[in-house]
Amino acid sequence: MDFRRCKILDYTSHSITALAFSHVSVTPDKYAPRTLRLAVGRANGDIEIWNPRSSWVHELTLKGGRNRSIEGLAWTQSGTDLRLFSIGGSTVLTEWDLQSGLPLDHCDCNAGIVWSISQSPDGTKIAAGCDDGSVVIIDVAGGRGVMMPLRILQRQKSRVLSIAWRGNTQVIGGCADGRIRIWTAVAAEDVGEPNGIATTREGVVGRIIGTMRVDKAQGEETLVWSVVALANGKTIVSGDSTGSVKFWDAAHFSLLQSFKVHEADVLCLASNQAADTVFSAGVDRKIVRYSIVDNKLRRWANMSSRLLHAQDIRALASYESKASSYLISGGVERSIVINSVDNFIDGVFRKIPVSPQRHYVHSVGGRRLIALYSDNQVKIWALEQFHSLAEANSEGKNKWLVASLTLNNDENITHVALSADAKYIAVATNAQTKLFLLLPSKQGAAFKVKKIASPALVEQGCSILNFDPSSKHLVLVSPENEIFIYPIGQQDKLRELPYTGKRTEGKSELKQALPYLDNINHLAFSNDGKYFVVSTISGSVVAYDWPNQSVYWTLPRISSTPSVVKFCPDNDSLIIVTTQMKVLQFSVSEQALSDWSRRNSGFLPPEFNNLVDKCCGIYINEDAPERAWMWGASWLANFDMSADIPVFRIPKRKRNGLSVE
Repeated sequence: MDFRRCKILDYTSHSITALAFSHVSVTPDKYAPRTLRLAVGRANGDIEIWNPRSSWVHELTLKGGRNRSIEGLAWTQSGTDLRLFSIGGSTVLTEWDLQSGLPLDHCDCNAGIVWSISQSPDGTKIAAGCDDGSVVIIDVAGGRGVMMPLRILQRQKSRVLSIAWRGNTQVIGGCADGRIRIWTAVAAEDVGEPNGIATTREGVVGRIIGTMRVDKAQGEETLVWSVVALANGKTIVSGDSTGSVKFWDAAHFSLLQSFKVHEADVLCLASNQAADTVFSAGVDRKIVRYSIVDNKLRRWANMSSRLLHAQDIRALASYESKASSYLISGGVERSIVINSVDNFIDGVFRKIPVSPQRHYVHSVGGRRLIALYSDNQVKIWALEQFHSLAEANSEGKNKWLVASLTLNNDENITHVALSADAKYIAVATNAQTKLFLLLPSKQGAAFKVKKIASPALVEQGCSILNFDPSSKHLVLVSPENEIFIYPIGQQDKLRELPYTGKRTEGKSELKQALPYLDNINHLAFSNDGKYFVVSTISGSVVAYDWPNQSVYWTLPRISSTPSVVKFCPDNDSLIIVTTQMKVLQFSVSEQALSDWSRRNSGFLPPEFNNLVDKCCGIYINEDAPERAWMWGASWLANFDMSADIPVFRIPKRKRNGLSVE
C-alpha cells in the first residue's frame, strides 16, 4: 500500500479572542475538581470547551454565527451548576445552554456595546464595561437562565476596555483615555469581603472612588487594554498600549512600580493564586513573568520571558491546584499554547495543533469526493484516479472543485454528510437542516446543487447527521440529543428513534455541572447497513439493529470519551479509540469484546499510549481487513488485528546486581 500526502483542502481555523477557566485556583493542598474546564472563544463566534484531563480533550463546540466574535468569557457556579457567559460586539450578555449548545438567554445591558466582562469572586454578579463609559452590574445569583441588571455605575466618557473585580465590592476598569477607575459596585455590608480586603476610600455605591492615570503616548490617548487585581487584594496590575505594565497600590490608588518590557501593546494579564507572580503578553508575542522580590516593600522584578507564539497574543488564563499548574495563551496564531505557572521558564510547553480533534471533512471513497465545511460554507472536491505511483507523484492537477455552497443562515454549520452514492449532501446548523441534490454537469466535471424542499428538516436543528449505506435514509441527532430518521423521497416526516444512552437514575455531580457529557458525539453505520452505533462524550455506546430500527445492544460504559468509532469491513467488528489512547474492538453480533481486544487492549505499545494528540480517524482497506490505520494531527499508526502485540518481559537483575537474568 502506498501513502501520499495530498494537500487539497485549505482549512483555516480562527483566531483565539478569549480564554477562561471554569474555576478559580485553589490552595496547593487541594486537587482540581473533576468539572474543571477551559472555554476558548474564537473570532468566528465559536466557543470551545476543553477538558485538561487526558492531555487536553476538546469535548464540545458552541457554534457561533455570521459576523459574531467572542470578545469575553466568564464562568460562574450556582450550587453544582456551571454557567458560561459571553459577549461579542453587541449590547447583550449571553448565557449558554451547555447541553444543547444554544444560547440559553440574553440580557441587554441597556448601555453601549459591551467591551469587557468579569465575574465577582463569589460568582453572584457580572460586571460589564461598555463603550459609552458605563459599567453595568448584572445579578446572576438566581440560577441558570436568570440575569437581572442590578445597577449602572457612574458613567464617564471613555470606553471601558478591560474590567476586573477587587473582592466582591469594587470594580476596576481600564479605559480608553489612559485612566484606571475604581467603582464601589456593592455595599460592603451586603457582601463579606474575603481575605480582609480594605481600602482607604469606601464611597457611595455606584460612584467612582479612585482614578489612576498611566503614561500618555505622543499624540494620542493611551489605551488600558488589561487590568487584574491580585488574589490578596493589595495590588492592581495594568497593561496598556505603550507596552507598559504597572503595579498599583489598591488601598491608596498610587503607583508602586512600572515596567516597559514590551515593544507594543500589552493586551492581556494573568496572575497566580499566591499573588506573587504576574504574566503579561500582547502584540510583541512575548510572555513576560514578574515576581515579587521584597514582600515588605512590595517590590517586583522582571524575571524572565518566553517567545512561544508567532503572532499577537490576545488572551491569557491561569489555573493552579495540587498536581496542576496551567498558563494558557492564545491569539492570532490560532493554536492553544499550554505552559506552566510554576515552571514557566524551564518547563515544557505544548502547542495544541490547529487541526481540530473532530475533523470538518466528510469523504465518499467510492466516488473519490471530499467535502470540507467551515463557518457557513461547504466545498466539495473530486480526486483524480491514479493508475501508477509515478502519476500520483506528478505535479499535475490531481483535484478540482466540483461544488460549493454558502448558506444564507446566520448560524455556523455544525455537521455535513455526503451520501454513499454521492447523490445527496445534508448540511446542518443548530437551527435547521437542509438537504441538497447533487446533479452532475454534462461534462461531468462539476455538480449542480439543487435544494430539496423539506419543511420537516428546515424546522429541525442538528448536531450530527449521517446517511445510511443505501442512501435512502438520513439519521439526525438534535441539539437536545434526540435521534430522528428522515426517509428521503418519501413522506416528509421525522420519526424519533428510541435512545437508551442517557442514564435514567439521578445525575451525578459531574453531569449536573456539565450536562453535555451525555451528548452524542459519534454516529457510524456498518457497510452492509445491518448495524449502526452512537456514542456519547461520557463513554456510553449503543448499537442498533438498523433494519428493525431498534436497540440491539448497549455496550459497557467506556472509561473515557470515544474519539473515533469505526466498523470493520466484516460489518461485525467495531473499533473504538478513546481519548486515553485505548483501542477497543467489539463483536456486535456476539455482544462482547473481540478475542483480539481481550488479549491486546491492555498491552498497547507505550509509543502509542503516550501520544498526546488524539486519534482523528481510522482507515481499513478491504483488501487487507486485518490492518487498521489510525492517525492524529502529528502521527500515523498501524495495528494488525490478526496478530497479538508482542509483550516483552522486563529483565530482572540478579542478586549480585552486575548482570540481568
